[in-house]
Amino acid sequence: MWLRVLPVLAVLWLMTAIAHAQAPPPSFFAGRSNDELRVLASDPHNDVLLRRGAATKLVITLADEGHFDDADAAAREFAKNIDPAAARHAQGVRRRSRVHVIALGTLGVTLGIAFLSLVAAHRALAEAVRAVGRIARLVAVFLLYAGLMGGYLASSYENGNPLPFVLFAGFMLPLVVVFRMWSAVSSPRPSARVGRGFAAVAATIAVAFLVVEHVNPAYLEGFGL
Repeated sequence: MWLRVLPVLAVLWLMTAIAHAQAPPPSFFAGRSNDELRVLASDPHNDVLLRRGAATKLVITLADEGHFDDADAAAREFAKNIDPAAARHAQGVRRRSRVHVIALGTLGVTLGIAFLSLVAAHRALAEAVRAVGRIARLVAVFLLYAGLMGGYLASSYENGNPLPFVLFAGFMLPLVVVFRMWSAVSSPRPSARVGRGFAAVAATIAVAFLVVEHVNPAYLEGFGL
């Protein structure tokens, strides 16, 4: 008889242990300071899942605050009881911060060169303005299409957000004007045109990254950021 009862008791004990060790909801850690999270993660008397959740929240919070070295140290400290996604999140946020600096630098350099070229060729600005006028309709149609159609397609998905497309189109308008004016007053040599083309592509990618990062950084996780 005991051989039949023992498996039942073992299952009941296991179910009780699992119910006791349920991880607390994310709201349990909301509003807690990093010091409080560290105490929760370090206290050996706390439930293992509570310590795991606190350690995970601590690493993610430190990374989001820009304390990357502290986040890496915490990930190593609690490596035996932490969600591996927390360490990946910290690494992604660190990479994203570097790309953010590169994007701002790219925009600064390319726009700086463009404005310096326009200042140096101030006598040809009238022609540059006319060059912008010649492509104004095409640019307007393209940006409206990209913003409105892209936004519409994004909003048609359950969790889609049209804002990145709308903002991207809005920020690209002055960028296109500046680069078209730069092209009109600069050298027509193939090497110069290739250089301006690379600058335009780099600036466009930088704007796209900054817009997506501002709207929802989670969209960049698929790129390791």
